[in-house]
Amino acid sequence: MMKRPIHSVWYSFSILFIMLNMASCKKNAAEPDDGQESYTIGFKFQEFEHLISPLGTKVQMAGDAKKRSATYNTNQDTYEGYIYYWSFNAETLMPDSYPSTHWSITYNQGLIPDEYAVGWSYESYVAGVALSLKGLNELIFKMPLTKVLEVHELAFDVSSSGTGPKDFSLLFSQDGESYTVLKDNNQFTNTNTPQARNSFAFSLDELSLDFSEDLYIKLIPKAGHRGNAGDYNDVTGLMRIDNFRLSGIAEEVADASVRRIHYHIFDAITKNLVLSGADHFREGTLSDFQLTLPTGDYIASFVTNVSNAELNIPETGNANVYFIANTFSNYKAKIFGVLDTFSVNGDMQKEIELSRYYSEVRFAFTDAGDLSHVAKLVVKQEHDPQFYAPFQSAMDNPVEDMSEIIILPEFNEDDREIFFNQFMGNITVAAPLMYRVEAYDVSDELITTFQVESEIHNNMQLLFRGKLLDSPNGGFIVRLNENWGGEKQVDF
Repeated sequence: MMKRPIHSVWYSFSILFIMLNMASCKKNAAEPDDGQESYTIGFKFQEFEHLISPLGTKVQMAGDAKKRSATYNTNQDTYEGYIYYWSFNAETLMPDSYPSTHWSITYNQGLIPDEYAVGWSYESYVAGVALSLKGLNELIFKMPLTKVLEVHELAFDVSSSGTGPKDFSLLFSQDGESYTVLKDNNQFTNTNTPQARNSFAFSLDELSLDFSEDLYIKLIPKAGHRGNAGDYNDVTGLMRIDNFRLSGIAEEVADASVRRIHYHIFDAITKNLVLSGADHFREGTLSDFQLTLPTGDYIASFVTNVSNAELNIPETGNANVYFIANTFSNYKAKIFGVLDTFSVNGDMQKEIELSRYYSEVRFAFTDAGDLSHVAKLVVKQEHDPQFYAPFQSAMDNPVEDMSEIIILPEFNEDDREIFFNQFMGNITVAAPLMYRVEAYDVSDELITTFQVESEIHNNMQLLFRGKLLDSPNGGFIVRLNENWGGEKQVDF
């Protein structure tokens, strides 16, 4: 089940600048190489949310902001626990928990590890696999401290083969160049059994860290006291590391585990795909996004996704089969995008303004009685799944989506609303929407069900206002805020 949506997501969604390093982008179409001279095009993304009028009137916004701020600061803004956690159980370097996507793991002067072996369980994580490293002379974890408020402890499990290291030094840095020793000698407790688990924990409470910088942790293996183990071989010896975790206090990351930008560059004449790719981004980083293209006319599609799930976007094919879709259950998704046409005849810089590709759907319940016994609301889409095909308005729906939204409300006298984001794309003609809402009590027994419908396009607020329990399917008012501004109201 999903968490109940919190008021903090009402904060204006502002991506100040998007950092894209083309070296790390996934490219699905080769850059053109037809003998033509190529030029560099730099794309800079404007602070797009600031250019769009916010919800409601100024008086309403001031009151809502005060209420949201109080709720956010007292209950929902921070968490204490694992800031970073790697279980390696998926046999990738992707962490299980992280506040920023710009982490990295390297060994032996910049190599990327890709070998795994049997690991160990920890708390709710099954044994799975551990990172396995052969001939290790240094291992570096880079962890950005984005949204981190306090760092308390670093801990992990290690082992080695009979000829592997039985000791290590642990160091830290904030620039990746100058390292300070955390603890020089960390002798294994079990040296007699190859690949026996050794657990270590290091307090970081006394470190004076700059949380605007990255934290680098370097492990340097050493021979150590060997016991019954063989002689140390720094070329063939194996070392495993698992359950690597940094704990402390950090800000919530806006209920978003995905922060990704997708780009597709099409030839404006043939509509063939020239370049495509995707990359992570984070807020507050000033960097231009650069592409190299020969002389010609192009159409670029940029789409940003801040949510808990990846978007459905084909990475190959021409413009006529290109579409964007979001799973309905990914209801907190904030998706922005733009379709931009430009010509290349020399090096150039372009400013890009992204538009909101979703609308906000809200339910405000006006029941006079107590709603605290309503424990669960299930929202189902009765309309066809939404998708956006910017080049092919008559495209057959390529999406199959039977997912639903599950919200666990905490209704009280002051708060009787729920809301979710509905992906729409960038459309000029209103699309029909229809929802079925089911309400359940604490025993998971169905209390009531009702259906509502309306027509909207993107960048709107749709409000259904009426009674949840007293008169289902009757008395609901539909209120539309178009372009987050002007308002109209329709009874049905």
